[in-house]
Amino acid sequence: MDVEKLWAILDKERNTASLQELPERFCEDVRSYIARLEAEKAEADDTRRGFVEDELRNARMKVEDIVRRRIGKIIKLASSGMDTPPRGMLPQEEEIFQAVKRHVAAGKAKIFAAIFGGSESEAAKPRNREEEQQIEEDNKYELVRVLDNIPAFMGIDGRVYKVGREDVIMLPRTNAEILCNRGVAMRFEAYRKRGEVTR
Repeated sequence: MDVEKLWAILDKERNTASLQELPERFCEDVRSYIARLEAEKAEADDTRRGFVEDELRNARMKVEDIVRRRIGKIIKLASSGMDTPPRGMLPQEEEIFQAVKRHVAAGKAKIFAAIFGGSESEAAKPRNREEEQQIEEDNKYELVRVLDNIPAFMGIDGRVYKVGREDVIMLPRTNAEILCNRGVAMRFEAYRKRGEVTR
């Protein structure tokens, strides 16, 4: 590991909406790199010590930025209702993912209990079959036709979607509804029926 590799990892994390897969021994390699710089700093003369301190400071800042950005993505994924962690997480990051999911579920239960009454455990569960069906519907996908160029976005399934005008693509139902409501996409079945009518 060196500062150039850290910069490459940070640059990719900055420019991708999804969580990138880190090198297999990322934590160990960074720890060894920092320890090596610390040892070099202790043995360097006054002139060299300044350069080593700059590299050490730069390396730590990049590591902190990488971790901060990744945690932000993990929190977003966990709070979206995603059940399983995406690939590429460190074991410690998976713990954050699961902890956020638990806290979000507990917070939702408190809010529902305040709105609907009853205990928090009861409020956290679907109140009837209709609500259970709605949850099932939210986890389904829909085929849509994209009507305009739109920026890349992360779906509620944790995937990054890059679509353009005239693309036909399967999207999570929630994301499909958002795009259709904004007028930048149309459910493919509705588009096909409209075309049949106008022939």
